[in-house]
Amino acid sequence: MKSVDYIIVGQGLAGTFLAHDLLEKNQSVLIFDKPHPAMASKVAAGLFNPVGVKRCIRSWKADDFLPVAIERYRFLEKKLRTTFLNIRPIFRLFANEDNRKQWQVKCSNEGMDDFIGDFDPSNTYSYLKDDFGGASISPSGNLEVVKFLDASRLFFKINDCLLEEEFNFDLLELNAGTYKGVQAKKIIFCEGFRAIYNPYFKYLPFSPTKGEVMTIRIPSLEKMDKIVSKGVYIIPLGNHFYRVGATYNHHELDDVVTSEGIAYLQEKIEQILEEEYEIVSKKAGVRPTVRDRKPFLGLHPKYEKLAIFNGLGTRGVLQGPYLSAHFSTFLTTSKKITQESDIQRYIMFLEG
Repeated sequence: MKSVDYIIVGQGLAGTFLAHDLLEKNQSVLIFDKPHPAMASKVAAGLFNPVGVKRCIRSWKADDFLPVAIERYRFLEKKLRTTFLNIRPIFRLFANEDNRKQWQVKCSNEGMDDFIGDFDPSNTYSYLKDDFGGASISPSGNLEVVKFLDASRLFFKINDCLLEEEFNFDLLELNAGTYKGVQAKKIIFCEGFRAIYNPYFKYLPFSPTKGEVMTIRIPSLEKMDKIVSKGVYIIPLGNHFYRVGATYNHHELDDVVTSEGIAYLQEKIEQILEEEYEIVSKKAGVRPTVRDRKPFLGLHPKYEKLAIFNGLGTRGVLQGPYLSAHFSTFLTTSKKITQESDIQRYIMFLEG
């Protein structure tokens, strides 16, 4: 019988982070992954932003997550011999004068100047409909998620630790920690939103959110060196192309682009851009969001061979590297998981 240290189910962001971490700790890994059309990672903008832009507050553990994320992506770029991290400011356009004053007060009184820099006056950028000015958030930027996942997938294939097939729960031997003749210390589920169909972890309070995005082309705009945020984000992709997103839909868990979603994005673009644009493509995916907006890390309360690393949600690019390092250390040492991330906080939801 073949044996590995860990079986990982899913190669989205969570599974990819964890596989890299465990391999670097000299642990053997076998990943089972069959890409699903609605997986969030394939349409994610990959934003990393330490500030909650609606209320101008630090996002959860931003001071811990941000430096680890940047350092980790730079290391993985060297490891995978490619580039996928773009560090650039996010320019938050203010909706009105009260919004501007709120940010200025919080910036000065609550130490937000760590992340918030220039307060630009209105009409700084001719290509924006800018009546109230804005502020720049930094360090911030975006990860080219598909490029990162594809480069990692090639690495896993070359190192014989990925099988492109769907995980079949009927073939799982729980007590032995065996799947299809492969024995593991732990079988770790990193399935994204599809964890709601996992018979062992579906008790966790996932609240999946469908998001729709567009790629647009702005022929007249030669260069935009910041990500623009006002209701939606607009991310420069190069060569006049931009990514626009995203919508939030809790009712449909599929990859179907809707007329309502695209109309919403177009309405928001009209409130931001002075320039004419054309729609190049439209996509949709489902985020593995959680009711309390905290991730799911830990061992199953009943089955010691099963574990989960999931629920990274809309801030997965920012949170994932730190949480993966934390979880991989838990798996390989006696260090405990922080209580706010540990799935034991939801043990009362487990039936039977």
